[in-house]
Amino acid sequence: MKPLPLSVPQIEGNAWKYVKDCLDTNWVSSVGAYVGRFEDSVREFTGARHAVAGVNGTACLHAALVALGVGPGDGVLVPALTFIATANAVRYCGAVPLFIDCDAARYNLDLNILETFLETGCRRRGGRLFTRAGNVPVKAVLPAHILGYPVGMKRLLALARRHKLVVVEDAAESLGSFIDGRHTGTFGAAGMLSFNGNKVVTCGGGGMIITDDAALAK
Repeated sequence: MKPLPLSVPQIEGNAWKYVKDCLDTNWVSSVGAYVGRFEDSVREFTGARHAVAGVNGTACLHAALVALGVGPGDGVLVPALTFIATANAVRYCGAVPLFIDCDAARYNLDLNILETFLETGCRRRGGRLFTRAGNVPVKAVLPAHILGYPVGMKRLLALARRHKLVVVEDAAESLGSFIDGRHTGTFGAAGMLSFNGNKVVTCGGGGMIITDDAALAK
């Protein structure tokens, strides 16, 4: 069988002109007019109140988790099937990835398994949730919308509220995916988009944190 590429970048239109303009004006790194315009465009398209560019999607996930108080020893629920960056961002915080299996239909976090784990695999003590195995304090849940298919965020958010968990969305692969008219990445406290070479829109690299929380964005 011939291998099927995940994504093939298509560079056309004014792309070369804009890259040359960046080089001609010396804005080749983390700031400049194009960064601000891109943040504005992402904010407008996704409906998020704030969009903050980062060096890549992993760094954006890491920054969002740290800003939301995830730190050493905290447990973060992550899907067992996703790009390694999802779990890596958790480890960069010194936190512990708690892997939850995925469903067979769309390879997203299996919410039945997640609910069972929260209800029977954890216990509450002193107002906090701990895993029964390992006694890890569970702080957050990090769903990943795989290949553009959105996780069932309504049910996931209800579970997170019930168990007082922070929600950060890995929306790296789901630019342009909506749930009832609302863009992925805008349901949790923060979401992350990626612009790596294999994503829906690419800058060669780069990522974006989207959020409605002004203090978090700052």
